[in-house]
Amino acid sequence: MIKHDKACYGFTYTIHIKRLTNDLCAVSPITAESVCKDAGCSHSCITAVDIPTCTCPEGMVLEDDSKTCTVPVTILLGMHRKISAITGGEGEVRSLLPVGTTAFDFHYNNKEIIAFADNNIMRYSFAGELTIPKQPSAIATPTSRVSSLAVDWIHQDVYWISRQRSAIEASSLSGNSVREIIAVEEEESSDWNNLVIDPAAEKLFWLGRKGVYSCGLNGKNLKSNITSWPVDAEDIALDTQNKLIYIIGNYGNGVNKVVAASHYEGTPVGDIVTIGQSGSKIYGFGVLGNTIYWESNHDGENLYKCEIPSAKEKANVTLVEELYQIVYDLKIYHPDIQKTGK
Repeated sequence: MIKHDKACYGFTYTIHIKRLTNDLCAVSPITAESVCKDAGCSHSCITAVDIPTCTCPEGMVLEDDSKTCTVPVTILLGMHRKISAITGGEGEVRSLLPVGTTAFDFHYNNKEIIAFADNNIMRYSFAGELTIPKQPSAIATPTSRVSSLAVDWIHQDVYWISRQRSAIEASSLSGNSVREIIAVEEEESSDWNNLVIDPAAEKLFWLGRKGVYSCGLNGKNLKSNITSWPVDAEDIALDTQNKLIYIIGNYGNGVNKVVAASHYEGTPVGDIVTIGQSGSKIYGFGVLGNTIYWESNHDGENLYKCEIPSAKEKANVTLVEELYQIVYDLKIYHPDIQKTGK
């Protein structure tokens, strides 16, 4: 850019131009508005000495192109005495709530965490992006201890698995009486776990003695062993945008930890992805786009991730963070996890 002083019509202007023209007096002075317009910022912009800088709203970060704002991936971790979080790029685990829980989920638009604590289903709201917790409130009291829960962000309900009986119960998030969705009395009481939900498809999925189960939000159309992969599943996660169930567990007599995907009705998709870590135990699992996250006790209690590889490619497993304690539940806090469109 060229700085040039020019007398035009009796006045002297200092103008900044990108190229020379035959008539410098015809070049309009560059304004902050025009500088920002040409900067290509995805959200907002500020200027200093005619140099634009792209800025982002609260809860978003600037990508490496210095123009695009995106929501960073935050992993929520349910631990023995607290719920913690680690956000991409921060490189540290921060405590969100001094609440020990074995089951929790979140409502992204409401900026809330819903957790089983003190024998109740509790709501923990925040001011801002999971920064300042407000006074908690009880939603409902389950009939027994809860092993897993899932928030329906479309119909504003919460579902949970009753640990002492193979049953799924529910309540509205506004807090009313507990209703039973489904119960199978012949199942062993500790079998059902890892409840996940797709509200747009009106389906629940969970793990039990007979593999992956599913039913409607009203408890109808119960199905079991819906995936045909020869995997001893330890946890499941949903890709609600592509209507896929992901399972993580043991394959080949426990020699390898693997991840596999199926359509909701059980048809296999792609190939089994080997992530190694034989002999370890999975304590949390999630999927966002083409990336999977899990917590295991491989070489200590650690959080890992990897991109789902193309056919015949090897999975590149990355250590995200050393945690030093067992995680009872893991959730990926991101708007793409809870989109409202069908």
